[in-house]
Amino acid sequence: MEYEIVISDTCLEEIEETCYYIEKVLKAEQAANRLREKIIKTIQELKDSPKIYAKIDQKDRTGRDYRRIVINNYVIIYTIIEKEKTILISHIYYSGRNYLDGGLL
Repeated sequence: MEYEIVISDTCLEEIEETCYYIEKVLKAEQAANRLREKIIKTIQELKDSPKIYAKIDQKDRTGRDYRRIVINNYVIIYTIIEKEKTILISHIYYSGRNYLDGGLL
């Protein structure tokens, strides 16, 4: 059974901010477009295999397990809501940032 993908508004903003930075500040428009396309493709692949990526050690305040996808220098954090057959894409972080500290989930 295929899962529904839901991307949080926060994550959508983070993706756009990341791509904007790459495109405008780093002056790498093609790199920004390739990253955006890779993110979309990878997220869509979760529909059929949501448990393909490793769990992380931290849970949110509701006790949900999270998983991470590494794409280039970025980490995408998501959780699976089995009862609703939904995958919630929560955040994208630069991999150099310690996203597990400070309650970033």
